[in-house]
Amino acid sequence: MVLQPSANPTFHYSMDFDWLIIDGYNLMHQDDALDGRRDDLQTARQRLVRRIEQSASGMARKITVVFDGREGGRDVALDAPNLEVLFSPSNRTADGLIEQMVHAAENPERILVVTSDWIEQRLVSVFGASVISCREFLQRCETPAIVSKKPKSSKGSTLGDFFPEKTHEK
Repeated sequence: MVLQPSANPTFHYSMDFDWLIIDGYNLMHQDDALDGRRDDLQTARQRLVRRIEQSASGMARKITVVFDGREGGRDVALDAPNLEVLFSPSNRTADGLIEQMVHAAENPERILVVTSDWIEQRLVSVFGASVISCREFLQRCETPAIVSKKPKSSKGSTLGDFFPEKTHEK
């Protein structure tokens, strides 16, 4: 059996995820908020992780930020509740570690991977994960979620469930 990636890996907007896996350096290089602050990698990683902690905590129960590393392992100094920071071992890239994590997951369809690496997007989608580009992820972190005030119907979703009602000012 040959697995084929979907033509367009997708981010399912109505789905909540159990696990958010982020390609750390890929996101760092897309984040305009870190412009001029990437000379000191340790400080830039710290700022990025704190930003993720503040803005993405509602996207999944568990968040893992993966960076390329020399020694591999975990940086508990950057960890927070429901957020862990991992470094790939010297013989593997962060991409390889992300692929391994998605492939080994019991429910890869409950994983959202954040990367702008086209090949990485295709590979993790083959294993069943959803993907989102770094730019789109950053935009979603800056845009507050709209919470519907309507009770959910047991009949299924309607178009009105996905678009907020307009309020008219007088």
